[in-house]
Amino acid sequence: MAQRNRVEISYGALQHNVRVIRAAAQPRALIAVVKADAYGLGVERCARIYVEAGVAGVAVATVGEAQRVAAAVPATRIMLLGSPLPEERQAVVDAGCDVWVSSGDEILDFATRAHPQRPARVHLAVDTGMGRSGCRPDQAMDLVRLILSQPNLRLVGVATHYPQALDAAFALQQEQAFAAFVAELQACMGRFADDFWIHQANSEGLLVRPMGPCTAVRVGILLTGVSAERIAGKTLRPALRWRSAVTLVKELPAGHSISYNRTCILTRPTRVALISVGYADGYPFQCSGKGASVLIRGCRCAILGRVTMDYLVVDVSDLQGVPVPGEEVVLVGEQGGAGISVAELAQWADSIPYDIICGFRGRCEILGVP
Repeated sequence: MAQRNRVEISYGALQHNVRVIRAAAQPRALIAVVKADAYGLGVERCARIYVEAGVAGVAVATVGEAQRVAAAVPATRIMLLGSPLPEERQAVVDAGCDVWVSSGDEILDFATRAHPQRPARVHLAVDTGMGRSGCRPDQAMDLVRLILSQPNLRLVGVATHYPQALDAAFALQQEQAFAAFVAELQACMGRFADDFWIHQANSEGLLVRPMGPCTAVRVGILLTGVSAERIAGKTLRPALRWRSAVTLVKELPAGHSISYNRTCILTRPTRVALISVGYADGYPFQCSGKGASVLIRGCRCAILGRVTMDYLVVDVSDLQGVPVPGEEVVLVGEQGGAGISVAELAQWADSIPYDIICGFRGRCEILGVP
């Protein structure tokens, strides 16, 4: 059965992006973040591609995601970001995942669930300004000593996180606090093991901040290439193309209203096309009345009126020829030399690219292409 709309994920683009980012991050390990179903692109699919392309490990947000990655790419190092629920902790230990800890209570609880022959693998998270996971920097060394005192635990990394890497002054404060902690940690532990991850930089941090003492970087949305950034002189490739189709074309007179609440009244005779995508598929309702458009035959066609649950109505009056039902419509990506980026769609929706690509819903088929 034909799909109403489809997101195509380019394996070649993802592989290219891993190679470019790995080269930029060297000699640091590249951790591929695949939380939120790999930002909507499919956690199993992306984890396989990233591991085959040479990432050092994969990071997820939930135990369920960790289990899916483990099934898709066995023997891959998997890191669980943040704090699992108490009832999930045994599953984390049993799976052999790395896990962030932020408090003495978490540390001692994980210690009761593991054993010396298979210790729980923990990263101490340090909150240098995110206000989310992590202990305060002045608490960090006491928690390190607590971890090291537990034979059932192995400290395999330390982490912090930027809330806004582009805020240079605040990012520098974070880096200084984290570097001071790492120096104290090294004085306590001596030489770190080769697989010990010291990680601070996320996608934005890799682009704009120095790496300092870090031995690994966590990169998520940058791997998808949605913003086509340049890194070390090379351009990332957008890995995502979202397309739909025309279902109906009709002629309407001036004065006719379009869509719910009649927010659009036509000022001229207009040829309109009905497009088989709506907010139930993940196309943002917030794009209503914002000047958003789609691509048909390589030309931008404006969305008229409100985005509805199942459809968009677009103005095709200025196209050469009349579109036919079944004809391709591009919502994100390129067509005929023109393009609409995820960032542009997010701007129309007063949102961010993360929100757009995490929003694809059940009727929207996600398909891998070369």
